[in-house]
Amino acid sequence: MLPIPAPAPLFEALLHLTFLVHLLFMNALLGGGAILLGSLFARGGDRELHEVVIERISKLLPTLFAGTVTFGVAPLLFLQTLYGGFFYTSSILMGWPWFATVPLLIVGYSAAYLNAFRGRRLGGGRRWAVVVAIGCVALVGFAFSNNTTLMLTPEKWGRLYFASPGGLHLNLGEALLWPRFLHMALGAVAVAGLLLALLARRERADARLREALVRRGLDTFLAVTVVNVMVGFWYLLALREDVRRLFMGGSGHATGLLGLGVALSLVLLLLAWRVRAVPARSLKPLSWVTLLTLAVMILMRDAARAGLPGGAGEPAGDPGADPDAQPRDLRRAAGGGDRHGGVDGAQAAGGAVASGRAASAAQRLQAPPRVPRRSAAPRQK
Repeated sequence: MLPIPAPAPLFEALLHLTFLVHLLFMNALLGGGAILLGSLFARGGDRELHEVVIERISKLLPTLFAGTVTFGVAPLLFLQTLYGGFFYTSSILMGWPWFATVPLLIVGYSAAYLNAFRGRRLGGGRRWAVVVAIGCVALVGFAFSNNTTLMLTPEKWGRLYFASPGGLHLNLGEALLWPRFLHMALGAVAVAGLLLALLARRERADARLREALVRRGLDTFLAVTVVNVMVGFWYLLALREDVRRLFMGGSGHATGLLGLGVALSLVLLLLAWRVRAVPARSLKPLSWVTLLTLAVMILMRDAARAGLPGGAGEPAGDPGADPDAQPRDLRRAAGGGDRHGGVDGAQAAGGAVASGRAASAAQRLQAPPRVPRRSAAPRQK
């Protein structure tokens, strides 16, 4: 495996920065769709308020969809550059569920456009167009959560592959999967609530409707953030013990990030409550603290990954590093004996045979082509 073409810290910084931008669009898309569904299926309450929410968010969904996909490319490329050996292996093990992300995005994008430009003509079918659009986004996010947790547990790879090499593996037995996915999904709804409050400030309707929209957005933000704080502690408890210990005083960096994240969550609740009580207050402090909280959450996930043993959290080497370092770490992690679960002797032998065949094939490909000898010209009598 070749080393990466620049220092790893540079790629890690770019990964975090581009993922933050992608996260903003994804949160607005997934969370905005959830709020939109709430208004579409609502049977009571202020009907005028629901109609404004439906129209404003419906028009935004295609743009948010495009932004989510476009700004998701860069962090995915940086992830593959830094952790390619791990990410590609988990993608192969997932196989068809991973391939399905592309058609799911196409179907979801089409449904979002259908709702935005033909929503009124669809009548009752409009609800189901939004269900399809947001359901596809949620399924893609779930596939990514499966992949990014499976890539961090190489001790499972041998068992999964030899149990069924057809590529239909999800990481459903992983303790981190559900709290990780729910923490991200609930955070998306909270951010979308803040977005709704920001959109309300630009609303040209009467002051009563603007205040109602601000309160609706902040009510969503407050309620979901409270639930998400509890899910965050579930996420912390689901970490493996040695990694969790880093956040409980074992590492100053990880412990500081956890303390900062908890403090920012409390500040978010306080700021949202103050603006809800007086809707004329500025939303800028709440918006900036929300952005800072998202950045801290990204760094906490990175600290948890870096704390994993067996090389699963270590990026590829810098220029000039040993090009065999990450493949060697992969072999150690996947077949590391009792420490990681390992694979049995038959599986290890099968892997060795497969590696030998791959090496032989590579040598044949790299060998220069044989030039056939010309046959001697016939002698003339």
